[in-house]
Amino acid sequence: MILIGALLLWGFNYLGDMPISPLDALFTSTSAVCVTGLAVVDTGRDLVFSSQAILLLLIQLGGLGVMTAATFTLFLLRRPIGIRQRLLFAGGMGLEGPSGAVRLVARIVKMTLVIECLAAVPLFFVFSETMSAMDSLWCSIFHSVSAFCNAGFSLFSDSLEGYATGWLLPAVVMFLIVLGGIGFIVLWELGEWFRGRKRLSIHTRLVLVVTVSLVFFGAAVLALTEWDGLLRGLSVPMKIWNALFASVTSRTAGFNTLPTVGLSSLGAFLIMILMMIGASPGSTGGGMKTTTFGLLVSSAFFNTRGNSNLVLWHRSVPQKLVLRAMMLAFLYVATVLFGILLLNLVEDMSFRSLAFEVVSAMGTVGLSMGVTADLSPAGKWILILLMFWGRVGILTFLFSLANIEESSKVSYAETSIPIG
Repeated sequence: MILIGALLLWGFNYLGDMPISPLDALFTSTSAVCVTGLAVVDTGRDLVFSSQAILLLLIQLGGLGVMTAATFTLFLLRRPIGIRQRLLFAGGMGLEGPSGAVRLVARIVKMTLVIECLAAVPLFFVFSETMSAMDSLWCSIFHSVSAFCNAGFSLFSDSLEGYATGWLLPAVVMFLIVLGGIGFIVLWELGEWFRGRKRLSIHTRLVLVVTVSLVFFGAAVLALTEWDGLLRGLSVPMKIWNALFASVTSRTAGFNTLPTVGLSSLGAFLIMILMMIGASPGSTGGGMKTTTFGLLVSSAFFNTRGNSNLVLWHRSVPQKLVLRAMMLAFLYVATVLFGILLLNLVEDMSFRSLAFEVVSAMGTVGLSMGVTADLSPAGKWILILLMFWGRVGILTFLFSLANIEESSKVSYAETSIPIG
């Protein structure tokens, strides 16, 4: 999908007398399919309309997920969907088994299109204040899809900085980011719960608790750290509003209403932490996931109280899930540190900007300190690999480990190793 998208982007722009390099086309396609939002070309200025349409399609397919898109295509073509396809889709969504997989695919696609179309309506009225009807329609559709898919691509050179003092557009974008970031399973469960048909699962409760906690904690800390810095010049309500937007968008979305380069060191560090945690399993976002973070924090809390068994809402969590969360977090952090090392070896820029870029690429966020377009070809390749690994690589690696059965029946004697 990435290679086809890169070829189409390069080809349409070449035919439109606005050529871009093959590497920039590949970078843009990777960023779209991996719903990242990092850009080496100006989406609204450097891409012709047909390339923008291809980019939007790549964002939509990337947001839905490769297996969801493939399964739905077979469903539309009325082709038989085998058990292997159902298992792959179920694995991508974090389901225990393939039961009801096809029905869930149809619901996910329907849910996605309904949410994006409804959200495009208020966005149209916002854009129509300064644009023609056709331009407003295209901008509203593009930004609605980009926001729900947590992609962060914008048709404006300064992202959404022109709407920093507005209420409606940031509210709609935040709403879309949160809906896309909590996961399709959670959205479906919430719908069933509102109808009184189903109780919320432990997974959904954990996702909601961690998401709400991180959003408001991040907003509070950003407001404190940036009150007389990045937020200077705004009214008190607008300072709080923009701090909330920055906290929400850091969770793998990538839009910004204020220039990211103006962040204080503490503010940038907090946003990097939020970017690393990311969205939830089975969602349009990336990162190490809210459930991973929630399990690690809960496990640490229980262990400090002398209880090795993790219990959430009167349900015991298997130790193997906690170990898997630890392994995911270790792989994630190790990859980020290695990426920072590599990028600093090939680029002569500030450490802060390059570290921010690596975390943004790995978390498929899209926020940048403004150095993406200035990277060397080697630097762009590093970010391409990080975006791919962050969206697909770690997930695939963990699924492969989960399917490996322990064949050894030998148990060795335990040993004690001093820690700390």
